[in-house]
Amino acid sequence: MRAEISSADRLVRVTALRKNRERSPFLRVSALLMGILLVWAWTTGGSLWGRLSAERRWANLERFVGGLAPAPVRKGGEWWEAFPWAWDLLVDKGFAALGMTLGIACSAIIIAGVVVTPFLPLASRKLGRPDPVGIWGGRETRWRRWFWKGTGAITRFGFVLARAIPEYILAFLLISLLGLQAWPLVLALAIHNFGILGRLWGEVVENADRSSMEQAIATGAGRFKAFGTIQLPEVFNRFLIYFFYRWETCAKDSVVLGMLGLLTLGHLIVLAKGFFWDQMFFYVLLGSSVILIGDFLSTWVRRWLRQ
Repeated sequence: MRAEISSADRLVRVTALRKNRERSPFLRVSALLMGILLVWAWTTGGSLWGRLSAERRWANLERFVGGLAPAPVRKGGEWWEAFPWAWDLLVDKGFAALGMTLGIACSAIIIAGVVVTPFLPLASRKLGRPDPVGIWGGRETRWRRWFWKGTGAITRFGFVLARAIPEYILAFLLISLLGLQAWPLVLALAIHNFGILGRLWGEVVENADRSSMEQAIATGAGRFKAFGTIQLPEVFNRFLIYFFYRWETCAKDSVVLGMLGLLTLGHLIVLAKGFFWDQMFFYVLLGSSVILIGDFLSTWVRRWLRQ
C-alpha cells in the first residue's frame, strides 16, 4: 500500500524541484524586453479611442445595437414578423449570394486539395530524396542526389510563396486580369490554400508511421505508388481535419472577398452596412450558419470513416 506524503514533505519536495529547475537567461531577458516594449508602446502611442468623445461612442453603440433587431420587430414589437422579413431577404438576393459563397469556397478548397496531393511526396524529407524512407534502390550519382534535394527545396519554397501572398491581393490582381467574375476569387483562394495545405498535410506525412512504406518500397514499389496506395489511405482521416478546417476559412474568406464587388454574402453586408444594420446582421448570421453546418458535416464524415 502506498504511503501517504505529509504536507510538509510535499512542500519540501516542491521547493527542491523549484530550486533545481532549469533556468534560461534568454527567456528571462526576452520577457523583460517584451514587457519594456509593451509599456513603451502603451504610454507613447496615440489614443486607441480616436477623437470621438465617450458620449458619442455610447450613442453610436446604442444606435448599432438598436438597429440589429429586424425592422418589422422594431415597428410592431412581435418577433414572429421577422420570419417573412428574413424569407424576403433570402428570396431577393440571399440564396444567390449564399450559393455563390459556397460555390467559391468548395471549388477553391477542392482544387487546392487535388493539386497539392501529388506534390506531397516531393516536398517530404522522407520521400523526396534519392533513398526514400532510407531505402536505396539503385546506383547513387551526384546528379540524382542534387536533383531530389533541389526538387524538394523548390516544392517547399512554392508552398511558402503560395501562402505568403494574401488571398485578398491575389483576388484583386486576378480580377484586374480576368474581370469581375467568380474564377478570380476561386483561383486566389486555391493558390493560397495550396500553400497552407502543403504545409499542414506535409507535416502529417512527415510524422506518419513509415513502417508500411518501408515494406512497400523494399519490395519494389516506387515512392509515388507507395504514397498513393499505402500512406495516403492511412493518413486520409487526418487530411480531412485540415481539409474541412481550410474549407471553413475559405467560406469566411469568400465572404470577405465578395466586398470586391461579386455577389456573395460579403457584398450584401457591404451594401447594408451603415444603413440597414438588421439586414447586415442577418447576412452575418447566415454566413455563420454555413460554418456551423460544415463543422457538423466534418465531424460526421470523419466518424463515418473511422467506423
